[in-house]
Amino acid sequence: MVKKMDVNVFIVLFCFIKVVLLQGTGSGNNGNLRLCIVEGRGLYKRAPTHCPILDKENAGVECVLGTDRLDCLRRISKGTVDFGVFSPEDLVAAQWANIDVLVTNELRLRSRPFARNIVAVVNRRILPTESSTLHAVLRNTTLCHPGESMDYLRPLSETLSAYLETLVLERSCDPTRSHTENRLKALADFYGKACKAGPWVPDRTRDAELKRQYPSLCAACAKTCMAGDIYWGNSGALTCLTDGAGDVTWGEADDVKSYFKIREDEPLTGSENFAYLCRNGTWKDLTEEPCIWLRKPWNVIVAKRKASEAVSRLTQSLTNSSVVVDRHWRGALSALLESNQALPEPLHPPRAPMDYLAQADGFREAYSQAGCDPPRHITFCTTSLLAKNKCEWLSEAGAVYGIAPPLQCIMRNSIEECLKAVSDRECDATAADSDWLVAGMRDYALTPILHEITPIVEKTGSIVAYINADAKITKMADLRGKRAAFPRYDGAAWHSVKDYITKHEKMSCKDYVEGYFKEICAPGMDGKKCYEAGETEALKSLVDGDSDVAFISMKAFNSFKETNGTSENIKKIVPLCPEGNQKFCFVSWSNLGHIFVANNLTNIRRHEIINVFTKLDQLFGKHPPFHNAMFSMYGSFNHEMEVIFHSNTKSLATINVLSTHPYNKIPYNFELAMSNVTDFTCGFGAKTTPSLVMLLVTLVVFLINS
Repeated sequence: MVKKMDVNVFIVLFCFIKVVLLQGTGSGNNGNLRLCIVEGRGLYKRAPTHCPILDKENAGVECVLGTDRLDCLRRISKGTVDFGVFSPEDLVAAQWANIDVLVTNELRLRSRPFARNIVAVVNRRILPTESSTLHAVLRNTTLCHPGESMDYLRPLSETLSAYLETLVLERSCDPTRSHTENRLKALADFYGKACKAGPWVPDRTRDAELKRQYPSLCAACAKTCMAGDIYWGNSGALTCLTDGAGDVTWGEADDVKSYFKIREDEPLTGSENFAYLCRNGTWKDLTEEPCIWLRKPWNVIVAKRKASEAVSRLTQSLTNSSVVVDRHWRGALSALLESNQALPEPLHPPRAPMDYLAQADGFREAYSQAGCDPPRHITFCTTSLLAKNKCEWLSEAGAVYGIAPPLQCIMRNSIEECLKAVSDRECDATAADSDWLVAGMRDYALTPILHEITPIVEKTGSIVAYINADAKITKMADLRGKRAAFPRYDGAAWHSVKDYITKHEKMSCKDYVEGYFKEICAPGMDGKKCYEAGETEALKSLVDGDSDVAFISMKAFNSFKETNGTSENIKKIVPLCPEGNQKFCFVSWSNLGHIFVANNLTNIRRHEIINVFTKLDQLFGKHPPFHNAMFSMYGSFNHEMEVIFHSNTKSLATINVLSTHPYNKIPYNFELAMSNVTDFTCGFGAKTTPSLVMLLVTLVVFLINS
């Protein structure tokens, strides 16, 4: 008996070894398959826990860390990795981007063919005595809307919710209203009342405006029309229905059965008063098999075409025991594939993404809805091919989750050209840091509509006065008559110092420019260049003794000190804290970056741009615990940092955030200071606008000809 068991174990081990040896078509060392992994934002990290086991036991699989799931898809497309785990929404993005991959396995968490089955439940009081159309059954009834959220774990994304709505009512495409307002108006016009609780748009001020504008969509709520209302969310919408506040709602089939206790011996009292409503206008008892409006597929394993067979063989070697108790490479691989609770269900043969999605009723159709004519876009200007590429992927990711209008990405050669393109209405928006704040406002008639914010003071765009500790300088007023170094002319440091000194010394702008400092080096001023533009160069000027004060950011100083910490000169450099800010010790601080739009933008277009970018931020920014790992707005992109947005950005916000804690506790904000300036034409601080140049040229030509 013992010998027979030993033989069986040997045979099983031999089969497993054979599976590993059969791979060989991967892109890794010795033909190993390379698995692309996206880490979550929690403390637990799968890669350092499980990847070493794969290496140690020669599993034939190597780990590669991806920034996000779309990064993994790009790597599969380029052939540098072989497979990974993706959501059905990722498959839509892959199709739109023409990425050639195959779906090899489903990752089922339950023994059913689809992850979500969305049904409609109605109160029988609204059902007619005879068969009717869906439109006729529901018109002027009360809707208990389950709501939408940027939380991707909820069953209905904005795309799927909008799809369900369009199955019932006609789309509104009024060009004088924003995309969001058109959706809300269509709902308000069709239903008599509704409870659409939760945020309608991320900006709270605009959200409150819309709820005042469409009160019928909140009329059926218990109290607040916010996320805390008892009728908000999946179970809340069902409660709205059973309380008699509403007539119809959408819900997940299992949630409905559980809520009404259909699978139990004692159904919920009164459950006979409700029924499933079908898309053709008919209905069924809750005890019957429901008619499904929309199905959502499971997450899947996706592989590049060349490696799909090897990936299929690899996943077939996983068993229930490996998922649950195996502490060797199969257990590690199961954890990395996020299949700890279920086995990867193989697809025979592997399928193209759209063919896989086609089996889920309504899901693929939800992503091919006809838009309004003419279509709307938000055209965004970038300054490099890499930034344009990131913008396009951000646009794809947003469109998958129903964020509209979608981004359209263009490229110009510089920030100046992008600012001019926005000013000339060649595009709608661009992004730039605070060095371009004054130039954008003054020269191009632009306004910063959104700001890249962070609550960590040391990571903001701070401007600090750095001096030599041996100098006889103890306060800001001692800088009069000294030599000053700026990173560049007309940037954040230049205007911050000018604003601070003119206010605290009670002197005119003209007097400051003409005589406050003994010498000024600000590359770009009057065509002079004492050093190349940049914070490092300004600091070097101080370290080398060519200047008495350098106005640069804390970040630049700390970075320089890390690499030059052994220098005796750098050890002598200290910050000079201005009056009124001994705690933080900076002359000014600004947000990391800004999204600029034209001053004369209509309110509707302004709301639309704010809504799109703040929704993208909620989905793909740093909003725990529901950060969507499909795409990363603020991280690395194609191995490069600071592409379009800054990596330290916490979120995008309007200027109103500066009146909230902790921002209202930090003095000397640059954006607020500059927003109160009405005249930037101080001495040689002025830049001639393009329109003024043309006026002067015309005048000269006129005088010559006359």
